[in-house]
Amino acid sequence: MSLAHAPSLRRYPLLETVWASTSLAFVSGLLDAWTFGQVGTFATVQSGNLISLGYLTAGGNVGRALLAASSVLVFALGAFVCSILILWLSRRGRSYSAPILFGEAVFVVVLAALSISRVVEPMWIAWAISFLAGVQGNAFHREAGMLYGNIAVTSVIQMAASLLGRAVGKRIADDGERHMRPAGAYLAVLFAFAVGGGGGGFLLNLGWEGWSLAGAAVVLAALWTCAVRGRGAIDPAQNAPTP
Repeated sequence: MSLAHAPSLRRYPLLETVWASTSLAFVSGLLDAWTFGQVGTFATVQSGNLISLGYLTAGGNVGRALLAASSVLVFALGAFVCSILILWLSRRGRSYSAPILFGEAVFVVVLAALSISRVVEPMWIAWAISFLAGVQGNAFHREAGMLYGNIAVTSVIQMAASLLGRAVGKRIADDGERHMRPAGAYLAVLFAFAVGGGGGGFLLNLGWEGWSLAGAAVVLAALWTCAVRGRGAIDPAQNAPTP
């Protein structure tokens, strides 16, 4: 069930709230800022890597085309590994959000240190970030509640515009649902991603290479703290629609 058709006062699990979605979108933007700035690939927006793959192959730039393709494969590997981890924790009756967020935060801190020290080739760090993005995407990427926290930019823009259209056209046909509030939530997620990847992340890395990763680690650590201290439902519903 999409957000547009969800009850307006529905109580989502902690990691399916709007603030959590915007935080994860901000992290995604920060990760993309590093990978795109350093090696020209995307960490989370895999459609961009696929377009780059076709464009670079047609232009004869096989090396960069293979880098884009490898980013897609590593992202998929991260999603695969995360699925196994979630099933393993579920079988033992344990929550998965806190361990995944903690692992992400630690992993990103290590990658930030490697980036700043420049002891590892950038492409290796980019692959590690894409793997991490796959993990985050599989754990927290949802349509209902999560608002595409990882983020699917096209879907976010489409849903926001569609909901705004329904609000404006209410007198033509009213479906009885609220539209402005969920549209605003989608726009907030989009804005968070744009701030992280479109501006903030690049500006941070201009000051010191790796600062966008450090910023992502701080946000992930804050989310982990909330997940550990939170009461009630924490994990996103794994049976929720996933695009």
